[in-house]
Amino acid sequence: MIMQSLSSSRGAVKALLLAAIFLSSAAQAVEVTCPDFYRNKTLTLPPDSSDPEGHGLLKPAHLSYTYIHDGDLYSEQTMVPPASRKVKGGWQTEFGVVADTDNWLVCVYGGQTWGDGSLERWQRIDSKLSSCVLHVTQTSKPRSQTVWKARASCK
Repeated sequence: MIMQSLSSSRGAVKALLLAAIFLSSAAQAVEVTCPDFYRNKTLTLPPDSSDPEGHGLLKPAHLSYTYIHDGDLYSEQTMVPPASRKVKGGWQTEFGVVADTDNWLVCVYGGQTWGDGSLERWQRIDSKLSSCVLHVTQTSKPRSQTVWKARASCK
């Protein structure tokens, strides 16, 4: 009876250890998503001699490019992205990010084709993470409009 009790206790301990390992790895995964669409936004611009009130309007735009960037906010992209792998409906690209530095998911809007655009939205990625997989999918809407979706799964 004592042996049977010890055996079931060991099984319970193993199950708890496996659950803890699974939960700790799942808890470290982070997902950052690019909004599919950038909505109208009014801006107050700093005054200058030609326009003391300084008003602006960012017009709505669809997602047209995305990438992972390591370095300072708004710095130039110097890293050549690794090769993408085709998946159903799009592609995936795995990036190694530099731990303890600034890392960003950059979402670009307003281009007519993938890789084009002028409005950038920078989203910080936790500096404790070491790799990200960028998932990009495309769907075609009526009137030949292509809609892109992008998200980064990082750990």
